[in-house]
Amino acid sequence: MGDYPTLADICIAYGKTFSFQWLVPQITDLTLFTGAKNLTKEQIRSLAKVIAAEYHYLKVTELLLFFHRFKTGRYGRFYGSVDPMVITCALREFLSERNSLIDIYEREQRAEAIEQEKELPAMTREQWLEYKKQHSLENKNEQE
Repeated sequence: MGDYPTLADICIAYGKTFSFQWLVPQITDLTLFTGAKNLTKEQIRSLAKVIAAEYHYLKVTELLLFFHRFKTGRYGRFYGSVDPMVITCALREFLSERNSLIDIYEREQRAEAIEQEKELPAMTREQWLEYKKQHSLENKNEQE
């Protein structure tokens, strides 16, 4: 929920291919960690391009969390070889979790705002009528 740059933000700041350049080592690290030796450099580059294009709204911290969770086995595991679609499918599963957490966070924020509104001092009906009466008299005096 922090204020961190998205893939789109880093492209604006550092050039239009920067998110791709940032993703390549992240994906390479993931494949090295898992022992998936079958992914070619071109597959890694293509996967980075797909992620940069399709998920440009993700924060870099969210992607780092995804790669960390993937390494912990949360989204399955590689068995010696991997299809790049295994990673994109895992990313979709991560997005589902992410969206659920964002929904929960936003509900909590709305509930907190409602509670804070309840704590604000409220005007009674009598006070409002008196306020209305005074302001309507002032408006009449100004018009005259």
